[in-house]
Amino acid sequence: MDDLEQQLIGLITQIRQHVPKSLQWRLAMNRLLLEIQQFPGLRKSSHPDYPEALNRTFEWVSNNISEFEPYSDSVAESLVRWVNGYLRWRIQDLYSPDKNAPLSLDVNIASDFGEITLLDKLPNSTLSGLDALIENSQRESKQRIGLELKLYIEQDPEEKLKNSYLRSSVECNCQFLSQRLVLKEPPDKVAEIARDLSIPRTTVNSHWKRKCEPMLQKIAENLGYKQEQSL
Repeated sequence: MDDLEQQLIGLITQIRQHVPKSLQWRLAMNRLLLEIQQFPGLRKSSHPDYPEALNRTFEWVSNNISEFEPYSDSVAESLVRWVNGYLRWRIQDLYSPDKNAPLSLDVNIASDFGEITLLDKLPNSTLSGLDALIENSQRESKQRIGLELKLYIEQDPEEKLKNSYLRSSVECNCQFLSQRLVLKEPPDKVAEIARDLSIPRTTVNSHWKRKCEPMLQKIAENLGYKQEQSL
């Protein structure tokens, strides 16, 4: 069994072991989705809205990974076939002649429970139907970016976060502060971190505001985050 197979099996096992939507679950799921994106056999499309189809597919994978079973001895081959089976239809949706037609909330759509309407899928709220759909799409996009940002903080692939530290304390770096102030649930208070590091609270807070937050903002923008969004 090669390294990729072992890694995929390990990630899927982690996802199934953790409580859905928990931090550990989200980190493992995001790592799996990043691996899937790199599969050479992943179905592609030149359509400008292909990322939309891919995001919808990744949402489906997140919700249904517990149902995945390998078709063959190769987990990677089985996984890409499983993902492509759904992605194919989402790409086909992009080329539908009715894609840009006015949206009817009464139109029938397929679901796991038979045919339902878009109106049936809307959350119970005071939002209009279209506003609710737009809000849901924006929430999915922000969730994906948030997951990728969390994974970036944990791995710090370019060591940018770790290498941005106080002159008086290497430990007080942006990766450490991000883990304590962003990833931890609930986040620690700056005063608690300062006490643990024996550094004045104002010094820790200043480093976080001047160096770390702008760096995280830039990383998030590179992942697709827009200024008007709120992660």
